[in-house]
Amino acid sequence: MPWELRDGEPVIDPALARALLREQHPDLARMPLGEPVRGWDNTMVRLGERLALRLPRHAQAETLLDREVAWLPRLASQLLAGLPSGTAPHTIPAIPTPARTGVPGAGYPFRWAVVPWVHGTPAVHAPLEVRDAYAPSLAATLRALHQPAPADAPASAFRGVDLADVEDRFARRWDALAGDLGRERRDQLAEVWSRAVNAAPYCGPRVWLHGDPHPNNTVLAGVGPGPLHSSPVLVDFGDLCAGDPASDLGSALLHFSPSGREAFMTAYDAGLVPDSALWARAQGWAVNYALIFAAQSPGEALRPLGRGLLG
Repeated sequence: MPWELRDGEPVIDPALARALLREQHPDLARMPLGEPVRGWDNTMVRLGERLALRLPRHAQAETLLDREVAWLPRLASQLLAGLPSGTAPHTIPAIPTPARTGVPGAGYPFRWAVVPWVHGTPAVHAPLEVRDAYAPSLAATLRALHQPAPADAPASAFRGVDLADVEDRFARRWDALAGDLGRERRDQLAEVWSRAVNAAPYCGPRVWLHGDPHPNNTVLAGVGPGPLHSSPVLVDFGDLCAGDPASDLGSALLHFSPSGREAFMTAYDAGLVPDSALWARAQGWAVNYALIFAAQSPGEALRPLGRGLLG
């Protein structure tokens, strides 16, 4: 999805945000607004100190927002209810549940939401050593999130599925980029993918997945001249779904150096029976995501991550 405006895409500016608030949430309409920040699917406009408007850029993004509105409150309630007696609520992942919703208006064609503002800096902009430092914390966050989902939890055609379901897309991306790789590295990555698709399939319960826990959907709250040392907070749950946790873990592996990946895997596995097939599938997903990121336009934040893993 391009960062630039496409033909027919609504122009989202503070004036539009103010008009929507005046029409639908007048008690919020006097709060200060920040400058719009475009992501792949949504534009965010900060509202006061603690809120933001989440405004889809296209129709598919509206569908993803609907998923967040419908499911994030249920997910938050399930995780809270599942805490063992005496466990502190802060040990569950922060779930940015939408605070309000909106409908098309003021010339804007999509449903939208008012969501919590998560203070901090996207982890994609942090140095690698900073990302490596939070490997155990991110592992704990995903372990807490990866709980059995209800039968009616949303599914995805692209995440949480068997790798065979994305093999055609992988092959097209591989054919487009493999020629840029040295022979040795190309053979290494091909072997990783082969091990992944031939690993034992996932046979456990469908668990909740963030869907896209890459470093640009991860916020570090500590900003300023010192190091970023707070726990990472996952944002943008538009791809929330249930399935095999390997796809989430593959995306998470792209945060780290080789030593950071080892620390992440060790922390995630703590107290569990080792599952080599899970990590084989996760490493295949990591290559798949690296191809997606590497193909992005120059200047997009995730492109260097993809290129770095591909080597």
